[in-house]
Amino acid sequence: MTNKLNSLTVLRAIAATTVIFFHTLAPTGHTFGGFGVDIFFVLSGFVIALVLDSPGITARLFLADRIARIVPLYWLLTFSVFAATLIAPSLFNSTTANLGNLLKSLLFIPYRKESGEIFPMLFVGWTLNYEMMFYAVAAVSLILMRRHRLLFASALIFAIVCAVRASGSHGALATFYSHERVFEFPLGFTAWWLWKRGIRINPLLAGCMVAGCYAWMAFVDWHQMADSPLLYFGIPAFLMVFGSLSLESMIGSDPLTRGAIFVGNASYAVYLSHPYCVEAARKLLPKAIHGFDVTSPIGVAIIIVVATAVGGMLYWFADRPLHTGARQLLHRLLKVPLRGTRHPVLKQPVMVTNEVPAHSVPIKQDAI
Repeated sequence: MTNKLNSLTVLRAIAATTVIFFHTLAPTGHTFGGFGVDIFFVLSGFVIALVLDSPGITARLFLADRIARIVPLYWLLTFSVFAATLIAPSLFNSTTANLGNLLKSLLFIPYRKESGEIFPMLFVGWTLNYEMMFYAVAAVSLILMRRHRLLFASALIFAIVCAVRASGSHGALATFYSHERVFEFPLGFTAWWLWKRGIRINPLLAGCMVAGCYAWMAFVDWHQMADSPLLYFGIPAFLMVFGSLSLESMIGSDPLTRGAIFVGNASYAVYLSHPYCVEAARKLLPKAIHGFDVTSPIGVAIIIVVATAVGGMLYWFADRPLHTGARQLLHRLLKVPLRGTRHPVLKQPVMVTNEVPAHSVPIKQDAI
């Protein structure tokens, strides 16, 4: 088996830049790219399936590695947003310096913001709330099951959704965790199951499938046709992940590919930081260049490059050292060995985890 699945890393880069595109054009009412989240959720399911299949993995070790990967940068940026709301509250539309909301954000507890939308203080962190729920399900599976962990985890996700919907509650927790997007994680399990059994398709067909699924999701997203994210985005995202795995042998080492791999590795930092890069560019570029339209093709290209570059620097100078330090600390506190505990594909978080529902364009105004 391949130790490093660069095809999935490149796919993360594509999903991350697609999400930047989405937020850049969101104020116009005509955009696409929210389906980048669906790609990341399927990827997350695939990666966690790798973990659950790993010999010797324990729930304690799994949670320590996941917390070390997700929490440090997210907390750093969440505290930064909180500080900014204290210093310059006029910069934010619906985020206020509320200590209760800060605590819920840090603990990955969904809540309704002042706008009524369910977003944490760092609004793109809504996807991490799903991720943390998924990690909890995976940990329970590790504790209770020796075999059939993926089936158990899938059944537990289904049971959670059914229980929440049966409750009839319209609270933030019930509304959030009853969304059909949670079923995209088991779709990642399916992609892993096919990959583990050596099922591949012809690279030419795989390339066409990946491109076709992306084009389909972009078309649906642009025309706001998706009344079922799981059907219109989840299944095509699964096909993109499966198709990308069949393209692994085609991944080269040219500069463009190496750049895409770096962006994929930095996708978590790009994802968490990009909305504020987009907003800054939207406000500053027209002032610096009279008449400049940030939603023009040139404007969109500039914002994507700048947001990706900022995320890359944040990854290199903050995310990587924070992750390394947190991992060492947690492993020392839990007295678990550092060596031999990480799957090669798990070096980076899958989530750029990721973004806003395509049918919720007002997010840019209400979430920040």
